[in-house]
Amino acid sequence: MNENTGTIEPQMIKDIIRRQKSVFLLAFIIIFSAAAIIAFVLPPIYRSQSHILIEEQQIPEEYVNTADTSYVEERLQLISQQIMSRPQLLEIIKNFNLYANMRDQYTTEEIVDKFRERFNLETISADVIDRRTNRPSSATIAFTLSFDDEKPEIAQKVANRLTSLYLEENLRTREARATNITSFLQQELDNLKSQINELEDKISRFKQQHEYELPEFNAINLQAVSRLQRDIDQAEMDIRSLNERKIYLEGQLAGIDPQGALLSEEGKKIMNPKERLKFLRLQLVTLQSQLSAKHPDVKKLRREIAELETQVGDIDDSLDKAKRLEELQGRLVTLKGRLGTKHPDVIKLAKEVEILAAELKRLPPTAGKLAETNPENPAYINIRTQIASTSMEIKSRRREIEQLKREIAKYQQRIENVPRVERDFTQMSRDYDNAKYKYNEIMNKLMEARVAQGMEESRKGERFTIIDPAQLPERPIKPNRLAIVLIGFVLALGAGVGLGAVRENLNDTIKTEEELGRLTGLPVFTSIPLMESDKERRQKRNKKILIIVLLVAAIAVALLLFHLFVMPLDILLLKLQRKLARL
Repeated sequence: MNENTGTIEPQMIKDIIRRQKSVFLLAFIIIFSAAAIIAFVLPPIYRSQSHILIEEQQIPEEYVNTADTSYVEERLQLISQQIMSRPQLLEIIKNFNLYANMRDQYTTEEIVDKFRERFNLETISADVIDRRTNRPSSATIAFTLSFDDEKPEIAQKVANRLTSLYLEENLRTREARATNITSFLQQELDNLKSQINELEDKISRFKQQHEYELPEFNAINLQAVSRLQRDIDQAEMDIRSLNERKIYLEGQLAGIDPQGALLSEEGKKIMNPKERLKFLRLQLVTLQSQLSAKHPDVKKLRREIAELETQVGDIDDSLDKAKRLEELQGRLVTLKGRLGTKHPDVIKLAKEVEILAAELKRLPPTAGKLAETNPENPAYINIRTQIASTSMEIKSRRREIEQLKREIAKYQQRIENVPRVERDFTQMSRDYDNAKYKYNEIMNKLMEARVAQGMEESRKGERFTIIDPAQLPERPIKPNRLAIVLIGFVLALGAGVGLGAVRENLNDTIKTEEELGRLTGLPVFTSIPLMESDKERRQKRNKKILIIVLLVAAIAVALLLFHLFVMPLDILLLKLQRKLARL
């Protein structure tokens, strides 16, 4: 180095190389040899890969909707998780006898992880228009499956096996999803059908229980109430008319004698034996008041009465006697007032009243009722029959009114129940309509799901197609021996230079005249060069020859290894010639 300028002169570089060349060569040879050994000792890794195209469903979605609406990336991840599961990988490892030399040294989990590291999936995307959002997006149109192994045939077999598993799992997953959707929709449809049947039965029972309380019968119920009210008004009018008729008939009946006799065409009274007996008994009372019991007229009258009693039997004449008694009592009062109490006519009439009253006292308490209940006057009987008929008609009208009122109450109760029944019926109808709508909706979806299932079973849906099956790899993908050798060369060169520079800096010996003059402060007049003997020169020459031979041998070995493990030399020359020709 020039102290004045601070630069390194070429002569100094030559001197440093001369002094440190042994260290440089030793470090370079060791590191480069290690890199070369590593490059050619590492086992070759072969990769076999399959190219799989993702084909869209063959039937347009306008006609058949697919059952699987997930994205391809999601399905690939799902399939990868299922295939890369521990049991599945252990079965593949066992079938192809992979990692046999590692089973004694590594755990099963480590072996499985090793397999996963050797497997690779890469997707191939393209810019498309998303049908769901109508926006530009990136879609996966294909993917590659690859497997790395030291043996090319094993890499090919495992790659093909993984490819078939992906294809089978994709078909199985799509068919299973379509089947599950169909089964689920069928189950929902059956549940809805049962629910609809229950609602129909419930509505039917409800209509039967509230047959005339439904909203559509409200107008009919109101008309029925109006009609029944008119019937009640008519019945009340009839009752009033019948009451008036009854009062009129009762007035006529009051003026008719129940026991009155019939009159002949000449106006004379026609008496039957019973009436004759009643008349004779009253006449006997009159004669007893005037004559003694042994009088011939009295005896004659008694015999006639006895004969009539023999003919007609005993009759009740208490009513006639009572009327006769009232009549005589009235006349007696009149005669007493006009003639006095001692007049013979008064005495005779009083005796007759006494005798008649005594006979009435001897009669039982029920006497007289039989005559009232069994009248003999036809006019009396006719009017009383009309009165009884009128009374029955009035009672019938009143019963009819009660029945009509009960009918009105029933219809009014129906009208009052209409809002509640309408609310319940509307709720049941709404539930039925909703269930029916849901049933039709599920039915349509079920039909679409069945069509989609048929499409998947006939392999008409989206599918994975192998466009390039796994081939037997001809060249390993790693290690890159040339790159390792080049990297080793660079590292060896840098290590040699660095180690020489360090050793040069650590060397404190005097190397040049300038250093000696600088250290002593005295001028250097001359320097004696190294004087080598013939022996030393021969050793030096032999050493150079050995180094050259070693370098040539190393280059030859490197070329041989490159030819055997990386690329034949003739092919390398052809490539170099092509590149030079392009330049």
